[in-house]
Order: sequence, then structure tokens, then C-alpha cells
Amino acid sequence: MSCWIRLGIEPTQDLDAIRLAYRGRLPAHHPETDPEGFQALREAYEQALRLAREPDAAQEAQPTSQAEATHPALQRFYDLLEDPAQRFDPQAWQSYIAALDDLPLDELDQLSGQLLHTLYDCGPLSHHCAGLLARRLAWADQLLRLDNPQHAEALLDRLEQPDPFDTVLMRDWPATAQMEALWYLRSLEYCYQQRPLFEYEEFANEHTCLALPDDPALIQRLMQQFCHAGVASPSFYEQLLERQAQGEDSADLLYLLARQASALGAEQDALGYWLRLYREHQHPQAERWLIDICSRDQPLRLPLLIQAMDRQQTPANWPTDLADPAQAWGSPGQSPQTLMRWSAAARLQLDGIAGLFIDWRLDGDDELPLLAWLLQDQDDRELHQLYWHAWALQRGETGLLRLVLAHRPGEHPLDALIVEGLQRQATQQIHWLEQSPVAQALQHYCLSVTPEAPLPAGLLEDATRPLCREWLRRMRRYTAQAIYELNCNFDMQRLFTVPFAMQMQGRIAEDGIILPPMPKGEELWEWHRQQLFMLAMIEQPTRWLALIDPAVTGQLQYPDDHPFAATHARLLQHQGGGLLGSLERQDPVQAIIAARLATLEQALKSARLPSAAQLLDCLDNDDGSLSERNTLSYVLLCAVLYHDRSLDEAQHASLHQRLMAVTVPGDWFEPWRQGLLEGKIRRPPAQALRELGMEQRLVRNLLEALESLLVHCTPPKTRVLLALQRVKDEPRENPALRCAIMAVLGWAERMLANDLTEPPAKVWEFWKLKSRLNRTGFALHLLAAILSGFLLKLLPAMMAVTVILVISGALRRLRDCGQGVPSLLGVLVLSRVFPGLALVLLAVPGNKLPNCYGPVPGEATPLQGGLQATLRRLNGQ
Repeated sequence: MSCWIRLGIEPTQDLDAIRLAYRGRLPAHHPETDPEGFQALREAYEQALRLAREPDAAQEAQPTSQAEATHPALQRFYDLLEDPAQRFDPQAWQSYIAALDDLPLDELDQLSGQLLHTLYDCGPLSHHCAGLLARRLAWADQLLRLDNPQHAEALLDRLEQPDPFDTVLMRDWPATAQMEALWYLRSLEYCYQQRPLFEYEEFANEHTCLALPDDPALIQRLMQQFCHAGVASPSFYEQLLERQAQGEDSADLLYLLARQASALGAEQDALGYWLRLYREHQHPQAERWLIDICSRDQPLRLPLLIQAMDRQQTPANWPTDLADPAQAWGSPGQSPQTLMRWSAAARLQLDGIAGLFIDWRLDGDDELPLLAWLLQDQDDRELHQLYWHAWALQRGETGLLRLVLAHRPGEHPLDALIVEGLQRQATQQIHWLEQSPVAQALQHYCLSVTPEAPLPAGLLEDATRPLCREWLRRMRRYTAQAIYELNCNFDMQRLFTVPFAMQMQGRIAEDGIILPPMPKGEELWEWHRQQLFMLAMIEQPTRWLALIDPAVTGQLQYPDDHPFAATHARLLQHQGGGLLGSLERQDPVQAIIAARLATLEQALKSARLPSAAQLLDCLDNDDGSLSERNTLSYVLLCAVLYHDRSLDEAQHASLHQRLMAVTVPGDWFEPWRQGLLEGKIRRPPAQALRELGMEQRLVRNLLEALESLLVHCTPPKTRVLLALQRVKDEPRENPALRCAIMAVLGWAERMLANDLTEPPAKVWEFWKLKSRLNRTGFALHLLAAILSGFLLKLLPAMMAVTVILVISGALRRLRDCGQGVPSLLGVLVLSRVFPGLALVLLAVPGNKLPNCYGPVPGEATPLQGGLQATLRRLNGQ
């Protein structure tokens, strides 16, 4: 085929016409989809340009071409290429090749080059047919003799590629249909073999109309390619279903069905096929597709599916030598593929429990966020139980793993697959826990441990430590001696991941607190909830309280004899926070929690006022910023704690050092501080307070309260306490000043508690002169005195009763106001001048807090919730 025929123009010397013709034909021969056509078109373009620029060469070439065209064999070859019935028929090419055998060798050698050059420009043709000619003429052996061996080699390489179908099947087609079909199918094959699958999918999904030969191999190959690339084809899907209905049930057929069902949007059918491929054939593509389906439709179950798909080998037995590296066979672990899946799932940034579980599997040390979700009752009970099982594979003992084996999956197909995988792993881990020499040695050591018994030497080898860590991570009950020995022999902080709360269990065991025995059956889940919740609380109380929902505490139940029952009761009382001041230092568990909650921030949030010792612990844990914010307030805080008699000598000494280390500019400070240390309360100069940015009224109230406590040994006045409480509850106030007020209020609360040792006297107990009487009771006393006055004429002795009732009622009423006998004498004296003066006591309100004469009359529970809660109620907060 000449260059002019290829370009579709008459011979010309017009370069623009040649370029225009080339550009017009170029879109039909893309270099990626039709490399052969593009190369032929390019060569025709370059030849046409050369002939147009060299007229003499064109004129010389013309006679040559005509001479060549006159050769009968070459003419028959042109006829073969131009006849649609013969161009793609191997039999016709065989006949032509057979005719070449009759030519003399010199003519055949000359004709061979002409045939080769003709094939360069002939366009799409059958590789099989052209290959017959190439092999007959041995072009591959003559490359070095050719003028352009690179082009010849490229052509021969293309001819080595098989045809997309048996080209003889389209011998009766029109030439246009032949070219279109061959070009399309070769382009499709090129995209499949050389380009990304998404390009193949885009090309295959382009709307087109062309004939396809009836070649079963071609149809099968297209079906496989369409399925693999995700190109939806209802007709192919029907054919696959028909093959399945006829009894074919191979893995390849299931794979093609799954791919086609996914492409067609038949998700339920696709899921069924992928599940069969995974269960029956362990098809590697099935795992990837199931994970993709789960991440799209059930993202909360994605971590469970990844966990369930992890597979480990289970050895039948282990060597007896504990130091043998083969002890690691069958131990809990994860395959590299599973680790890659965790990493890929982390990039999805899933919400809720899915994200928490993935983070935990990637970094097993941070378990608290996951436990906060697991310990709370969830609306989706099936999902909640599945995550418990997934957690148990890493942290559960044999009893908990057997509960995993007893679980029955829900209705969702993925749930059944997840449960199968988790149960398979639970079986493997039970086998390891019950048969592994390392696990057996650790169990025997804990059961028979004595102070003199050494840990088996093999367990201390570096190769064995990871196995010991896996055994130690399991949540179980230890004896006090066992937990002590394990903590001594293993540095838990150096094990990764760190066994949860092992050191804390050893700490509380020193105080005689041992976890209760582990029950059997379903109660084992509740046992784990109880222990995990409280161990997390003891380990990191501040973070744990921030992570959990307050409702979790109420969902847990602890028997009365449980070692954590008292602490749980405290938590129930303070589900909204503010726990520090309510913890008892005598309880070892609460003492540990209090020590870890001992920050001034937690003290200020506490619902009950902390003790002086707790405040000192908070002060010791401060980073020094408190003393920098307001030095004078810091001095007042240290002074209040320094004079608190509930602290011991060492604590007083440390507070004395703190006070002496503070320096405030001004000549007044040193005498004022020295007087403060000696218990002589003086007010700082007003100018100094202004320079320090402190309000004079607040400092006056604080010092007045401290003087009352320290010098007069009486609780501060109620108005002072109310004012101090308002300042203490103001977040914008200086933290050091708020802490100093908190120390004063705590001291006052303990002093007021001393006035509550005796129950309040009844109204009619007039002989109890050291008791309080409210206004209602005093009114009843006056009424009784008036009634007894009416009986004086009948019974003169009633005069004594009247006097006793009036004097007793007045004295008790005055005691309710914080006054005593001197005030009573003053009232009696003034009553001679103002007879109705005693009635004024009916209008004077009493003290709303306990005083030295007892609790507030009429209150069933004095100081309910503590002094702070009472002051807040009185302040209307």
C-alpha cells in the first residue's frame, strides 16, 4: 500500500496538504490503542514528505514502483491484501506461499524485501497469516541484511503476538467490519495487558456497534477480562449463571460470578460468592473484596473482620526446652498481611468503636479508650459482644475463650464469618494456653510459688519473654505471692505491649487486696467488667473519668464483700465528678486513687472539701506555677496548712520551708510573714495589696476566718464563710487564692463537724440549756409560758414554770444566734425598761450553720453533702 493511499490523497508536492491529511487520519490510529496503525501512518507521512521535497526521487521511484508492481507475485500479494475474503484467511496465505516456491531464488530474494516493505504499510492484518509468510521467507534470519532492521524487528515482534480470535471467521465480512473488529479487539487486548484496568474499563464501556466473530475462546477471554476489570455485562453474567446451573462449581467460576455480580450492583449475590470463595477456597481476592464490602456497608465491623481473617499455624506439640526458639510456634500473633490491613484501616479514620479498636491493635499499650466503650452497655448488643470476643482473644484466659466458642452469630452474613474466624483463633489460643510449655510453666509457677522458688530459667531468656508477655497480658486472678514474684522477675514496663495493671495488682496486693475468684460461665464477663473498671480507675483516675460515660458506674454491680465495693459506692455518689474530697485515706484503694487525683485542679473541682493532707499532696504535685501566679495567695495557702493541726511534724516542716522560700518586695512582708508563722494575724498594707492585684475585702475575709480558726478556735462567721465560698467558686479568681480559701473552708468544716457529735435537742427539752432553739420553738415556749400564766391564780407554783420556760427559751434562742449567757443577762436587764424586748428574738434569724451549741434546729441531716454543698445552697447556687 503506497503512502498516498495510506494518507487518502493523490500524489502531490503540497506539504500543507500532506500535513492536513496526516492530522485528519491521526485520531483513528492512537499510538496506545493502535500502535501498528500509528506506525504505518507515520511512515507514510514521512515518505510522502520526502517524495514531495525531492521531485527527482519521486520521478525515479515511480518507474521503479511500476516495474515492481508488474511482477506477478507482487501483484498477487496486493490482490490478497485487498480481497476481504483472503486477507485474513490462513489458507489463502498458505496457497500464496506455496506459489512463491515456484519462483527462482534470485527473484524470490528480490521479492522478499518488497513484500516486507508492503507489510509495513498494509494496516491491520492477521498476525497468524503474516507470520506464515515471515517464517517462510526467514526474515528473522536476515535482519542484518535489511536496510531498516529496527522496523523489520518491530514488525516481527508484533507478528509473534497471537491474534485476538480466529480471523478466518470473518472472511465473509466487509472490509470495514473486518478492520473495525480487529482494531477494537486488539486495542482492548492492549489496554488489558499494558494499561491500568481502569483504562480498560473506560474503553470497554464506550458505546460502540461492531461485529464479533463466533469464537468461543475469544468470548471466554473477554468474559474473564470484563470480570477482572469490573466491566458489567448482563449477558456474560447470564452465561456464568447458566454454567453454574449445569453443575460447574469451580473456584474460577465463583470468582467470575462474584466479579460480575459486584459490577452489576447485585451486592447480596456478590457477597454470597465472595463468602464461598473465602470459606471453600481461601481465595486471596475474596479477602480483599470482603474487606472492601465491609468497609463500605458495615464500617463498624471492619476491625472485627480484619481480626477474624488473621490466620496462624497451630503446632501439634512444642519442644520441652523452654529456651528453644521453637516455643514461639503457635503463640498469639498477627501475620504481616494483617498488620498491613490494620495500617490501611487506620487511614480510613473510622469513628466510634472501629477507630478505637484499630488504634489499640496498632498500639496495644493504650487500652483505656477501648475499655471505656466495652464496659458500657451498648444499644447494638451483637456488635458489643463481638468486640468483647475480639478483645478476649488478646486478653482473655481459657474460660473467657471458651465463651467465645459458645457464641452463636447473628443474622448478618458478615457476622457469621467474623464469629467463625474468632472461634478458630480462640481454639488455637486455648491450645497454646493449655499445651504450650511456656504457658504451663508460668501457670505451675503461680500455683506453687514460694518465696524461695526460682522462676524457671528458660522463661528469662530474651527469646521467651514475648511469650511470657502474651501469657501475662491475660486478665486473671493471682495470689499475693504470685503477683509479687511475677513483678519482681519481669520488668513489666519493658514488655511491649505492657501487661495491663499488673504492677497495680501487685501494689494493692501489698495492702491485702486480692481480686475475687473467677466464676464460670457467662458470669465471667461481669467479673472482667468489675475488675477492669476499677483497675483502670486506680491506674489512671483522671483520664479514666474523662473517658467513661457517667452511666457506666451505675451499670456495674459489686457485692458487699468485694474489695472494690466501697470505692464503687463513692463513685456512685459522685458520678458527675468532684471525687477527691470524698475519698477515704484509710481505704487503700481510695488512698491510691486520691494520690493520683492529687492536683489542685481536681481539688477545686471536688464536691467535698479535701482534707489538709490531700491539699498538701496537691501542692507537692504542683509544677510551681501556683506560687508564680500570686505570691501572697500562695503564702496564705501555705500558712493555713501550716497551722492545721491534722498534719504531722514532717508536713509542717515542709510547709515552713515553703513559707520561708517566698519573697515579696516591701519592708512589711517579713514582719507580716513572721507574725503569720507565730499565729499573729495581721492585715497587709492596703497599698501592697493593690500593687499585688488583690482585693482588700477578700484578703480581710480570709484573714478573719483564719484568725477565728487559729486564735479563737471557733468556726468563722457564717457571712464570712458564704463570702469565701462565692470567691472559691469563681473560676476567674486567682487559683492560689481559691486554694487558700479551700484550705480555710476545709478547716472550718472539720471544726463544725465537732459540733455535730450530739443529736439536736427537742423543742420541749427545756432543761438542755446548752442547745439551740429556732424561732418556731421559741414561739412555742412563749405560748406555753402564757398558758401557764393563766393558771397562776389556781396554782401559784406555775410562776416558776413560766419563768423557767421564758429563760430557757430565750437562752436557747440566743445560742441559736451564736450568743450566750451574757446576752441573756442583757436581755433580762433591758426587759425591765422594754418589757416586750424578748419578742425581738422571734424576728432575729438564727445561725444557718452548726455552732458550738449543736446543729441547726429542725434539720434532719446537718451539713448535708458537707460544708461546701451547704454554703452553695445558702448562696443560691
